[in-house]
Amino acid sequence: MLLRFLIFAVLLTAFTATCKRVEFPPPYEPECLVGKEDPFDETKSYEVPWFDVDLDAPAKERWKHVVRPFKNEILAVFDVLAEFFTIIPGIPIWDLLSNITRDAMEKGMIMQPYRDEVEGIAEELGCDLGHLTFLNLFYEMSRFCTSIVAQTADNKDLYHARNLDFGQFFMWNIQSKTWDLSESLKRVTINVNFNRGGKLLFKASTLAGHVGALTAMMPYRFSLSMNAKVEPDLREVIAWYNGNRPNVDFVMYFDRWLFENCDSFECAHDMISKKQFLSGAYFILGGNQTGQGTVMVRNRTDVQFERKLFDGDNDWFVLQTNYDVPEKDPLYLDDRQDPGERCMRAMGPNGVSLSGIYTVLSSKPTLNLTTVHTILMSVTKNIFMAFLQKCPQPCWAF
Repeated sequence: MLLRFLIFAVLLTAFTATCKRVEFPPPYEPECLVGKEDPFDETKSYEVPWFDVDLDAPAKERWKHVVRPFKNEILAVFDVLAEFFTIIPGIPIWDLLSNITRDAMEKGMIMQPYRDEVEGIAEELGCDLGHLTFLNLFYEMSRFCTSIVAQTADNKDLYHARNLDFGQFFMWNIQSKTWDLSESLKRVTINVNFNRGGKLLFKASTLAGHVGALTAMMPYRFSLSMNAKVEPDLREVIAWYNGNRPNVDFVMYFDRWLFENCDSFECAHDMISKKQFLSGAYFILGGNQTGQGTVMVRNRTDVQFERKLFDGDNDWFVLQTNYDVPEKDPLYLDDRQDPGERCMRAMGPNGVSLSGIYTVLSSKPTLNLTTVHTILMSVTKNIFMAFLQKCPQPCWAF
C-alpha cells in the first residue's frame, strides 16, 4: 500500500484535472509573432553541443564521454527533484524512489542495452543509480510539448518541429519567475549523432544522463517526435513498478529503437502501430514524400486514431499538444492547441520554412516558461537544429 500511495502521489503532483477551455487573462493573451517579428537566428543553435554515440561500443562505455562535462548540471537536476519531493513531510520520497527504482533495475525490468548504458553513466558520474534510473523513467511520464509537421506550398519539402515543455509545477523561483526544473534541463540539453559501422545512423536531441531519444531524424528518410498524454496510465505505471508489466516498452527508449531498426516512414508507422507501451502517447511522424505527416494517437495496446496531412480538416499541417484533439479539451488554462493552429494559419503554407515554423513555436503560449528547447528538422534537406528557449515576460507559466 505504501508503494501504491507513493507512486500515485508523486505522479499526481505533475498533473491537474482537465477542464473546459478558458481565456488567458491579461497580460497573458496569446501572441502570434507571424508578421510582427522574426525571432529565428541560426547561430543560436550553436549553443546546443553535439556528441557522437557509437552503437558498436560496449553499452556501459557509450555515454561516458557525453555526460562527463555535465556532471554538475545533472546533479543539479537531482537537487531540484530532491527538494521538490519534500512535499510530504516525514516521508523521504526521493530516497524511497531511488530504492524502488534501483530494485526494478536489479530485477531486469529495464530493457537492454539501456540498462547497461544507465549503469555506465552512474559509474561515470558517481551518482545514485536509483536516482538516475528514476530520472530516465520520469521523462517518460511528464512532458507537455507541441509538435508540428508542415508541408510547403510547392509540395517539395516537409518541416517537422517541436517545443519540449518540461518542469511545470516543479519548484517555482519567485525571484527569477521561472521553474527551477525547466531551467536546469536547459543546461543539460544536447544533440547526438548515433553512429553504427562508422557511419551516421540518425540524429537526436536528448538530455545528458538520459539514454532515450526525445526527438530524432534519419536524414532523407523519416523524423519523429513524441508527446506525452496529459493523463498518464497511472495504474499501468504502478503495475510496472510492482513487476506486473514485464513485456511493455518505454516510449522514449522505443523511439531510439525505432531509428536503430527502421529506415523508412512506412516501417516506422508499422512498428508504432504494433508495439505495446507502458503509457499512451502521441507519435508525430514525418517522412520524405508529399503528404507523409501524421499524428498517431496511441493507447497502451492500439492506435486510437490518426490525424494525417491533407486528411479532412488537417490540410497542409498537423499540430499536436497533449490532448486527444478534438475529443478532449485541454487542461485548465493550458490551451496551446488553438493559439498554435491559429498562428500556423496566419503564417500559411507559403511561409513554411525554418524561420516560419520557429516563429510559430516562439509565439505565446506555445512558448511558455516551461519550454526547454525548440527542435527544427527537415528530412529532405538533412537539417536538425536545437535552440534553447527563453520566454520574455509577461509569459504564461505553463
